[in-house]
Amino acid sequence: MGVSVDLPHLRYALVAVVLPKGGVVRLTSRIALAVAALTAVIVLVAFGGFLVFQAGRPRVSQAAATALALLQVQQMDPNVRGFVAVSARYDAAPDRVYDDRGNVIFSESHSSCQIWLFQGPGWLCHADGAWIVHLHAPPQGGFNNHDAYIQVNGQNGTVSSASTNSS
Repeated sequence: MGVSVDLPHLRYALVAVVLPKGGVVRLTSRIALAVAALTAVIVLVAFGGFLVFQAGRPRVSQAAATALALLQVQQMDPNVRGFVAVSARYDAAPDRVYDDRGNVIFSESHSSCQIWLFQGPGWLCHADGAWIVHLHAPPQGGFNNHDAYIQVNGQNGTVSSASTNSS
């Protein structure tokens, strides 16, 4: 495979690619630039898609989020013992979090948020992805049910919301 280049005037330059079986493909510089630009755009879109895909995945594992939730509930209600994880689910944008009965236990509301250097409207921003961990403890202290819902940030592992309910 050989390449010959004829550049008397760059505007109408011809690039000839000689194929192995004797065929020749001739490209003008405009076509070559268009092909290079299209290739660059395709590579940038693929790379951007990869970054978006990576951003949607949590950095904190489910096991770590559950352990953090258990530590948090022990600090919140030290008189109740024996909390175990009932469920842990990841929500990529937990603007509203519901318990198992459909009640809202957390709602994100903000009127504005930081977008690079500017304050943007709240509808442009959503909460960070989070693990919603449901914990349950056996009957004790005169209550039959002890439930806790802990929201653990999926990117940095901080507890952003926690609630306990004893009935």
